[in-house]
Amino acid sequence: MLEKECLFRSPLLLCILVGFLLLPVVSAVIPLGSKLSVVDNNCWVSSNGDFAFGLFNISDEPNQFSAGIRFNSKSIPYDQQTVVWVAGAHDKVSNMSYFQLTPEGELILFDSLKGFIAWRSGTGNRAVASAALRDNGNLVLIDTKQNIIWQSFDTPSDTLLPGQSLSVYETLRATTKNPMSSSYTLYMNPSGQLQLRWDSHVIYWTSESPSSASNLTAFLTNGGALQLQDPSLKAVWSVFGEGHNDYVNYRFLRLDVDGNLCLYSWIEASQSWRSVWQAVENQCKVFATCSQRGVCIFTASGSTDCWCPFEVTESNQCLVPYEQECESGSNMLMYKNTYLYGIYPPDDSVVISSLQQCEQLCLNDTQCTVATFSNNGRPQCSIKKTKYVTGYAVPSLNSISFVKRCSGPFAVNPGLTKSPPPKLPRRLCVPCLMGAVSGTFLIFANPPAWNYFHHLQKKKLHYAKCCYSFHKPKCKRLKCVLLLRNQEPHWGSQGSNWAKHVQGCATEQSPDCS
Repeated sequence: MLEKECLFRSPLLLCILVGFLLLPVVSAVIPLGSKLSVVDNNCWVSSNGDFAFGLFNISDEPNQFSAGIRFNSKSIPYDQQTVVWVAGAHDKVSNMSYFQLTPEGELILFDSLKGFIAWRSGTGNRAVASAALRDNGNLVLIDTKQNIIWQSFDTPSDTLLPGQSLSVYETLRATTKNPMSSSYTLYMNPSGQLQLRWDSHVIYWTSESPSSASNLTAFLTNGGALQLQDPSLKAVWSVFGEGHNDYVNYRFLRLDVDGNLCLYSWIEASQSWRSVWQAVENQCKVFATCSQRGVCIFTASGSTDCWCPFEVTESNQCLVPYEQECESGSNMLMYKNTYLYGIYPPDDSVVISSLQQCEQLCLNDTQCTVATFSNNGRPQCSIKKTKYVTGYAVPSLNSISFVKRCSGPFAVNPGLTKSPPPKLPRRLCVPCLMGAVSGTFLIFANPPAWNYFHHLQKKKLHYAKCCYSFHKPKCKRLKCVLLLRNQEPHWGSQGSNWAKHVQGCATEQSPDCS
């Protein structure tokens, strides 16, 4: 076992191995009393160098560290060295914390800032002699006879490595900022089936299992196959992806944060991880993929996106707009090729009905918010009684959903209804009236002003006649120009300017000509 100085970068756990000339090789065995800390920045490395264990920061929260195992091969770039196991379901500690194999043979994660043990293996006084990080990524505690007292393979977080199994009642839990409240889990039920679950009881994917099989265990092979094995290690069910049994150095199975179970292989040519199999082919059919962000749809590029056909709240939630108290009744909006379901709570009542009956059932039920009609050989209608609704829309989907809304612009709470304010008569604008009277008096009482006003009106009349004559094919445009020029003694230079303007318009040289 190599103990080396490590540098763990955020957002991924990164370990830089320092050369052998700088740090000595301690041992292939981790002795009792060994300690790792954030301050010392050290880690335990498997003998083949493929895996490393240490304290790291993979979240966007500063000074928050977890203890776990990641890939460490030099052939994998730093930003691709994926975390495969975390102690204590992603428990986080401060930057003054440490991880230790105590003299009593127990692994502990101690938060020095808060002064308590965040996680422990529970192996104190069980004759543990040492620890080791094996070449397959399994951290083990062993006694003097090399018997395994405890191993990380028995307490998986969100990932299975080749050679690792999942027994009945065991789970993988998807990583979130608060993993203990993560909604997505992979569960091995007593019947020997793998189930993808949301919120512990909504099952949206189940593996096949022979009815006669019992005491099955899920197992990831070195060749990249996910199997259900009986007690004799015989595979009774298996799935595998691209490159099965090909020469691939590194693989893992992970329950991703989006709720899908995926098998990944390391591709040397592209220097990246590639998903070669996933449990739910259509990501939109993973329960609550969009959660409170609307309806799952496929983009032109083939990726998924969330679209809100309802109302978006200030907290960016997509909620059904219906309220039970509507001033002018309610009606139904129809969404074709769309399947909607409730998530809080996720319980829908299902009845057999026609399309028209399904719509009417929801419309007549004051608590119903959404109804979805589907006919896959059996016509049925599911009724939702919650505003927290999500779903998916696919052009080939044989489902129609109805969303209830108030007929008026908004719902009315009778206790808050107020009468509209009375309309007041328009007020008389006295200053406006005085200004109009004064202006009229000045024009008619002042002879020069009256003459100018009179000639201005006369000039506009001649100009209007000229423009009108241009639209008559038998009328010569020059006549209009001469008419304006004849007015020059009365209009002065303005008459000449008007004549030039009309002549330009007549010859279509003026930009103002329309």
